[in-house]
Amino acid sequence: MNIARGALDQADRAVRYLENGVNLVAGSLIFLLMLLGVCQIVLRTLFQSPVFGYIDIVEVLMVGFAVLPIAYMQRTGGHIRMELLLKSLRGRALWLAELFGTLSAVFIVAVLIPYSFDHFERAFKFGDSTIDIELAIWPAKLVVPVALSILLLRLLIQMAGYARLVAWPGAKPLWVPSLQDHSRRAEEEIRRSADTGPNAERPIK
Repeated sequence: MNIARGALDQADRAVRYLENGVNLVAGSLIFLLMLLGVCQIVLRTLFQSPVFGYIDIVEVLMVGFAVLPIAYMQRTGGHIRMELLLKSLRGRALWLAELFGTLSAVFIVAVLIPYSFDHFERAFKFGDSTIDIELAIWPAKLVVPVALSILLLRLLIQMAGYARLVAWPGAKPLWVPSLQDHSRRAEEEIRRSADTGPNAERPIK
């Protein structure tokens, strides 16, 4: 039991580093897109010369920051969830429902990965590109199976965590996102923004 727990802890830690890395890449793409948007506005307004291929570049960048953070959001429980049924469940019944949902997600993601890779392979083989500036789109299509593969790893770890809780409902949850009601989550977000905002108290030197 301890060996299995240690292995899952190591796997969770490794996937966590991977998720944080790709999430950082996604955030960098958003920042790059913001800079590109500023350049587009300035050049179009002042010089009547917009960025060439702006729409094509935006379309390619959007794939990165829309898909790469999926596993990170799954780990933190940041996805929008329908909890009408789950809110009324407790103990083993709750963990069984979570396990079933995770199993369903594993099946769907496992089906999507090879098909998304086929789309990438086809785009790479035929040199598929955007219309205006003929920007290669195979890197954007490669992002999808990569992000889904990371998500699959996260789902498998969470599936093990929920299976453990089904067997021992009173155990401390591990490798699964923490369940919080909406009021408590809102309070934590308000407190976090107050601690890091411009009006946050500064330590006295």
